[in-house]
Amino acid sequence: MGEEPAQESNGFAMKTYSVNAFHLAEKLKLKDIGGTIELQPLLLSVWEGAFKLGEDKFIFIYNFGSLVFFNVPEDEQRAIVEKVKKSNVPNQPGFTTSDTFSVEVDRAVDRHEVGFNKALIPDLTYQKARLICMVVAESTALEYFELIVDDLLERTHQISDSLRTHGKLIKETKQLIKFIGFCLTTKQEIIANLYVVDAPDEVWEDQVLDRLYNDLKRMFEIETRYRVLEYKLKLVQESVEIIVDLSKSVRETMLEVTIIVLIAIELIVALFGGVRFHT
Repeated sequence: MGEEPAQESNGFAMKTYSVNAFHLAEKLKLKDIGGTIELQPLLLSVWEGAFKLGEDKFIFIYNFGSLVFFNVPEDEQRAIVEKVKKSNVPNQPGFTTSDTFSVEVDRAVDRHEVGFNKALIPDLTYQKARLICMVVAESTALEYFELIVDDLLERTHQISDSLRTHGKLIKETKQLIKFIGFCLTTKQEIIANLYVVDAPDEVWEDQVLDRLYNDLKRMFEIETRYRVLEYKLKLVQESVEIIVDLSKSVRETMLEVTIIVLIAIELIVALFGGVRFHT
């Protein structure tokens, strides 16, 4: 999907643009992206890259793993996504998340309106396109981590259920350690990749962009989803701490039992040795 046919609105031509976002990985190295896309970047920093394909056609790439197309046909999207995957995502995840959004440009309106999966704006600028794509990218990345954390919660529930049903940890210590490590790594990735996402400098200098940015964040429920994600991570962390304590307790108990058995064997050997001596 690219630019849709223009419609008339109070004598003005109204255009509709599509925004398509894909979360490809937990990290993208932007310094390698320029060569992959084979375009001169409009912007290239440590965490964001922007490229222009044509009039009102842009690609935005973020180091937290999201790739967003503004008004780019689907066949071009697929080709670029595959290029980025092959060149910049060596360890591809088992799934990707995606999101779509529409932008309507109508010169008859005097201010923007943000509704469900759609924004109506009086004019289109590069700054507005960039801002919209940034929020859609963040939402798509959040969805990716939401799926991972939900999976962690489910796996944690399985361990808890085994404790309730069998009264013991059914997983081996090595498996538990790997699971704990994956939980910690996931939390670190979320903090490193998403919690640092902030509005571009233009937002602080332009009231129109500031309102648009905040309206988009509210529509996508970015702050609420962050809080829910934090809460779920806290539940996983608390469960992991309990699992660690139980695993440690089990090992300590086994060690104590082993020591007691060894002492008992020594006593038995000493006792029977004394009996044979007296006889």
